[in-house]
Amino acid sequence: MYICPNPNNLSTVKKLASDTAAYGVSSILARLINFLFGFLIIKYITQAEFGTFTNFYAYAGFILVALTHGMETAYFRFANKAESKETAFTTAFFSVLIAVVLFVILAYVFQNSIAEYVKEPKLYIQFFVWMMAFDVLAAIPFASLRKQGRPIAFAALKILNIALFIAFNIIFFLLWPILETKGISSTLMSSVPSKVSFVFIANILASILTFLFLIKQFQQLQSRIDFALYKKMLGYAMPIMLVGFAGMVNEVLDRIIMTRLLPYDDITNKEQLGIYGFNYKFAMLVSMFLQAYRYAAEPIFFRYADKSDNKQMLAKTMKYYTICVCVIFLSIVLFLPLIQALFVLYSPNSINYFVGADIIPILLMANIFLGIYFNISTWYKITDKTYIGAIISIIGASITIIANVILVPQIGYHGAAWSTLLCYLSMVLIAYIAEQKYYPIPYDYKRIVSYIILALALYLLLKFLVLPMSFSLFLNTTIAVLLLLFYLFIAYFLEKKK
Repeated sequence: MYICPNPNNLSTVKKLASDTAAYGVSSILARLINFLFGFLIIKYITQAEFGTFTNFYAYAGFILVALTHGMETAYFRFANKAESKETAFTTAFFSVLIAVVLFVILAYVFQNSIAEYVKEPKLYIQFFVWMMAFDVLAAIPFASLRKQGRPIAFAALKILNIALFIAFNIIFFLLWPILETKGISSTLMSSVPSKVSFVFIANILASILTFLFLIKQFQQLQSRIDFALYKKMLGYAMPIMLVGFAGMVNEVLDRIIMTRLLPYDDITNKEQLGIYGFNYKFAMLVSMFLQAYRYAAEPIFFRYADKSDNKQMLAKTMKYYTICVCVIFLSIVLFLPLIQALFVLYSPNSINYFVGADIIPILLMANIFLGIYFNISTWYKITDKTYIGAIISIIGASITIIANVILVPQIGYHGAAWSTLLCYLSMVLIAYIAEQKYYPIPYDYKRIVSYIILALALYLLLKFLVLPMSFSLFLNTTIAVLLLLFYLFIAYFLEKKK
């Protein structure tokens, strides 16, 4: 007997799919543009300047968490309650506004001390403060667009922000040499310490314009704050902020403390950070895949949470995720000689960055384990044991700090790379132990581990047996293609029946 599907369910699924695509495209595009932008500017700035760029944008992650202090999530929670839906936007926005005003005041009062601590010009501090201020002030209006179910407007403004940022950078970086040839730059550009200033200025201009496009959202503002609601929202938001801090420690702390731990002079330390930040960008390819995977997988995981075959589905997705990220891993590490040659053609200066290319496989593998952790961590999300996730994040953050403090002074940025791998591998092991105790899922761990070991073996084969032979670039690339095809063949042969 044919049973007609519930049209309401169908429309919900369609909306979920379209919303996921809209939010996902804008987020992944932002990561992709950031990925490409970092490579583009190496033609125009030194390793030390790239280190400055890396350092400030690492701080941005922590400051964003602090200034928004979980209010985006709190806004979603309380805007859906009848008694607070009219005042949630006002309360959340003014909470963020107060945090931003205090941030700006404190930053200007202590700008000399901050500049001395980060060992950068005061002007950079001022640029950074306003860049963060306008980015944070847009957070609740953007959340409001999501609450209103306007994913297209949300995505369009996010993409516009990226486009403006890139456009201003292109103008500045291309305008600079033209002005220099005409002798104008000495008078017009003398106030900026270096070309890194262009990145900050471009970000500020893009953030201001994006904020202005969100101005209609402020029609929701009311003349007073509901302090009783504010207290509830703050209590709800604080744990979220703490978990966000732990996540930022795992993600970017290495770039913040590296210049403090390296044993060289200030310029050399910044150069080392610049090399690390450049090579870390290759690991973002796995991160971008994980981001896309999360947008697609999370709705499905929660939708199937109560199904009888939920655990089998989770087990299968973990295995196929591992195959995909191992293919990405091999597509980068096997073709590194070709990638480096292409970069040198674009900018001979890039050879100075690739001295740290041996950390790329370490960081890629670290991000593979981050994705495996995401898959395993699904169990505590669908069973409402999110406190376990917070505990694991805090443990991971502690491992990150301790490992960096021990390793970076000894082996430099290699220590930061190994610390990242150690952190995410530890989180996987802890999550696995907890999962086996509370919500055992029949993951095919033998097959998963075998795929990872095979990928590593093929990389090591190329690194220690093929490349020392000093073959031509064409022959090395041909061998890399064959090794990648071999991996794909093995994966297909083992999985084709399933």
